Amino acid sequence: MEHFKNNRSIIDYLNSFESSTLNCQQLALTQDEYIITRYEKSEYLYLLTNGLASVDILEDSNNYISAFIFENDFFGLDSFSSFPTKNHAIKVISSSAEIVKIKKDFLLNALNQKPELYKLLLTNFADIFQRHYYFFNFLSLPPVERVKTTLLYLSDFISEPTEASHLEIPKEITQQIVARFCRTSQSRVSICLRKLHETGFLLTKTAPFIIN
Repeated sequence: MEHFKNNRSIIDYLNSFESSTLNCQQLALTQDEYIITRYEKSEYLYLLTNGLASVDILEDSNNYISAFIFENDFFGLDSFSSFPTKNHAIKVISSSAEIVKIKKDFLLNALNQKPELYKLLLTNFADIFQRHYYFFNFLSLPPVERVKTTLLYLSDFISEPTEASHLEIPKEITQQIVARFCRTSQSRVSICLRKLHETGFLLTKTAPFIIN
């Protein structure tokens, strides 16, 4: 599990500039709203301060989730890419979300004066890459193990302990969300969840999923 990063310190520092009101914007979005749309080449970086979001790959023949964005995550790294377009969008999964939208050039110029905060920003992106490495062989796993790995991964970031000390994953993580992340059908995920319930790994077969 990665260490907590005090990303609020970056926002507090940016807000100390008089021009912050022109370069930093607070967004309040609701479920299924897009933060960044497909093909949009953003000139901003974002910090998710509350909620949960997904990186949706939008291909003509497929539509799946490649990654989750959790509270305290910076995202929008593609704004540095030389590719003129992209095939993904970022969408809110939770019932609501709060995001800080920051102009990229303002952020980089400001952090040039604070090397320790620049390092913190790079640590954020390095940790996100590390999460992707965790799923390097993900698609080669059998379906049941793929679903189990997904639920364990999500439990590290967004689960809440129950009174009986089990781990409950938010109800927004539905069978459909798990299926899109596992790149399989919802009916296949339903079978996998039933098997995980039978083995005692799960206490529930439907959302909210509770890990024993």
